[in-house]
Amino acid sequence: MCESKNEPARVLLSLATGSRKTVIAANLLWRLHEAGRLGKPALFLCDRDELREQAYEKLSKAFPKGSVRIVKAEKGRNLAKNAKVHIATYQTLGLDGEAQDEASFLTNYYPENAFSVIIIDECHRSAWGRWSEVLKRNPDAIHIGLTATQRQLREGKKQTAADAEIKANNLKYFGEPVYEYTLIQAQEDGYLAACEIVRLQPSIDLKIYTCAEVTAAKPIDARTGKAIAEEEIKDQYTADRYDHGLILPERIAAMCADLFKRLCEHGGPEQKVIIFCNRDLHADRVQIQMQNLYVQWCKDKGITAKEHYAFKCTAEGGSERIETFRGSGERCFIACTVDLLATGVDIERLNAVVFFRYLESSITFYQMVGRGTRIHEETQKYKFWLYDYTGVTALFGTDFITKPHKPRKDKSGGGDGDDDDDGKHRPPLPELMNGEKVSIIPQGRFILQRREGRDVPIPLDEYRQEMISRVLREAATLHDFRGLWVETEKRRKLINHLLGEHYSPDTVRELMDMADCDHFDLFAHFGYREKALKRVEREDAFLEQQIPWFASMDDKAAIVVRGIGQQFGVGGTDALESSELWNVPEIRRVGGFDALRTLGKPAEVMREAKVRLFGV
Repeated sequence: MCESKNEPARVLLSLATGSRKTVIAANLLWRLHEAGRLGKPALFLCDRDELREQAYEKLSKAFPKGSVRIVKAEKGRNLAKNAKVHIATYQTLGLDGEAQDEASFLTNYYPENAFSVIIIDECHRSAWGRWSEVLKRNPDAIHIGLTATQRQLREGKKQTAADAEIKANNLKYFGEPVYEYTLIQAQEDGYLAACEIVRLQPSIDLKIYTCAEVTAAKPIDARTGKAIAEEEIKDQYTADRYDHGLILPERIAAMCADLFKRLCEHGGPEQKVIIFCNRDLHADRVQIQMQNLYVQWCKDKGITAKEHYAFKCTAEGGSERIETFRGSGERCFIACTVDLLATGVDIERLNAVVFFRYLESSITFYQMVGRGTRIHEETQKYKFWLYDYTGVTALFGTDFITKPHKPRKDKSGGGDGDDDDDGKHRPPLPELMNGEKVSIIPQGRFILQRREGRDVPIPLDEYRQEMISRVLREAATLHDFRGLWVETEKRRKLINHLLGEHYSPDTVRELMDMADCDHFDLFAHFGYREKALKRVEREDAFLEQQIPWFASMDDKAAIVVRGIGQQFGVGGTDALESSELWNVPEIRRVGGFDALRTLGKPAEVMREAKVRLFGV
């Protein structure tokens, strides 16, 4: 469209985290290659080594061997020089420095207009720095931005024209997204894992600590163990400063104990979990607590503890365990981080995302939540838990807007400790041991739904009841519902109505721990107060209760009808409406559909079999 209007080709793709943006990029580049549009190399640009490696893995599968290379210099030459697709980080290209006039890898190894296509990964967080130079030097290239959180930027009153150009927001630079795919839409379509939100609140978070209270408790510096003078203590500490500006060991212990208990109740402690913490020292304390809880659990069970159950993964270290965390089911289960794992790292088997951290940025929040959205077929992971101990899920549905970047100020001689991890200034970090008992107060279970154009956490019970009410409008009694369900077109129409109104039976089934039940039993249980049977339980009951019916028919027809029940046990209602039903060896061997003709019209026999199956 842009090219037809003789305008620069700028494209923005906005897809939910986990929607395989890199795979889409690989397919786009391959199609452009096939269309003869890669006369010059393509550049895939990202800002982290992990993203670079993931891009290389995905892109290498789309192109012949040797066509995709990671950009790096060796003996004065660019090793990616002859590749069709170049993959680079901003740091590799020398675009992360402050000076504007220094030579860089980009200027040394790539002339202007060196690329035919440039794909900018995670463009929402990267389009404000000096790396925009790569776009300026390649104005004739197709520029494609990939993001899960398209960002708008509030422009400051004193913003210069140059700043406005460099810090141009996604929509201003790329235009409106040519394609959007939201988190909820992807969950409803079954491409991303369902999310159950559990809101919790430490009882101590209702309290505000004054300077006098902290002083009276004789706090120590959490780093040095030394006493802290009153003049170094702030006027007050509210909950959003806990474990960042004020360390409360009892609070950390209570939150970890509550989380560990919940893991044990829902799948066991050996699950893959990310805990987002407020700072490096907080991550240290959480890691120790979770490790100790696990070791005690193993001792109580009389089993051997697995290696590196809980580990810290922050800018201070631990990144070497990311790959084991992602791939191994035997080690590295609980990752305690601040923001190192917030974006870009694919962790398909992740079972829970936990917030011990306070946030104000909806962009950061959505990126963090996105760590859990990927489905993992191997471990049958189709849902994940979002445990919110700090109220951050209130950020669902808020705008992706950030204020203009302000230069970092030197806070020597004061400050709240936000900058103390740079090693230049480390004000005291009060630790308060007052023996106060901390309990965790449940705030409810929630599910995401799209309402009035926004993502809104809805109480799970309310969501389920609204969905069931929609079913009851079409079938007031169980008899009516059974009659509807056995008619393929009517059943599909009902499901499509639910999906069209943003109610997902699959999601509710996962969140209600009914994955082994058919949708029929989900609706029968919550809508008509029937006992919910698992698929195999309904199969067994059908085969047992219908023995007289089977005995009344010839052997071949009986094999087919019994096979109908058996296939329901494997795949539920959908299996009975698939053409593959008639390719099941035992059914095909006796004549399949035609074998039912001895009982009457095959379609009517099938309907009767389903009525009997759903009537047990």
